[in-house]
Amino acid sequence: MSSEQLSDEILVQKAREGDTKAFEELFDRYKKQLLNFIYRLIGNRETAEEVTQEVFIKVYNKLEIFDPSKKFVSWIYTIARNLAKNALRDKKYFSARSLEETVVPGDETMHLKDVIADSSAGPDQIIEDDELAEDAQRVLDSMPIKYREVIALCSVQGLTYKEAAVVLGCSIASISVRLEEAKLLFMKKLGIDMPGRKESDSL
Repeated sequence: MSSEQLSDEILVQKAREGDTKAFEELFDRYKKQLLNFIYRLIGNRETAEEVTQEVFIKVYNKLEIFDPSKKFVSWIYTIARNLAKNALRDKKYFSARSLEETVVPGDETMHLKDVIADSSAGPDQIIEDDELAEDAQRVLDSMPIKYREVIALCSVQGLTYKEAAVVLGCSIASISVRLEEAKLLFMKKLGIDMPGRKESDSL
């Protein structure tokens, strides 16, 4: 069986036993998506790269305390989220962001505007509109971290509500509510009414 067919948890166990190739496989599986996730939370590419490296160093050093009965994906994203929030507390990491800036150097298919990609939502279509790009960036910059992180985890990274709930330390129901609130907040800040919603239903 190739390493690509092994589960994360099996690779973790092999890495704990000293198999460096197993850890390299985990690194290859998660390095790009963790960089995407962290970048979306802090908005600075250099810092995102530094934090991503820090995540893997921490993961490697803490493999022995990983609970194999838990999902590795939730564990590594929890570490990434905590380190990203630590970086956010340092004001020097804040910088102007372009919605057209690529998330991963050399990857022209993933841009910052993809942060709100959600086929059931409206913001993703709005942000594609060049005339609204400036307002869309202002809205994105002003979104509370609790909304940026849940969108990044579920809509962008594809984690299930259950996995995201573990990462964020809340209930599955809270994840669903928070995603809806994020969508409504984005639309409200742009001054656009959601179809089928009454004024009394808005945030």
